[in-house]
Amino acid sequence: MFLLGLAALLLAGCRPATLQLNVKAPPGTNQGRPMYMLVRKVDPKQFAVESYAEVAARVAQPDETVVLSELIYPGTLQRLKVKLPPESPLAVSFLFTAPDGTWQTFVNLPVPGSLDIALLEGRIQTGAAPLAPAKEEDTGAPPEMPDLPSPPKTAAKN
Repeated sequence: MFLLGLAALLLAGCRPATLQLNVKAPPGTNQGRPMYMLVRKVDPKQFAVESYAEVAARVAQPDETVVLSELIYPGTLQRLKVKLPPESPLAVSFLFTAPDGTWQTFVNLPVPGSLDIALLEGRIQTGAAPLAPAKEEDTGAPPEMPDLPSPPKTAAKN
């Protein structure tokens, strides 16, 4: 029993106390309007079935699950420190004016020390490459698309 308690203490000591959250919102995000982001403690089963309206209601009336509520501005890269609740997965939700796809993400245990989230106009970009490290001249503008070669032309058959 003593060893089990010692192991739990050691594991708890290895867990970060905060989550560095980096949110990249290009100028066209949310039709160019600010929006709320909520970071909440969640149960995985609850997360799977909760509606956008249920989450949005927590902006006006936060409950004990809300860890952070923050305005996200289009055209910015916002770096936020989130104090982690003990032993709870998190949901990071973005309240877009017109959500068009994934509007929240689940962060399971163990929670990482940092998390990069890139936004599109009405949804979270999935499968995104990690965000670049912070630079003083960072404007929050999205990276430019590289020039891609044109597909080869084929002769038309008569």
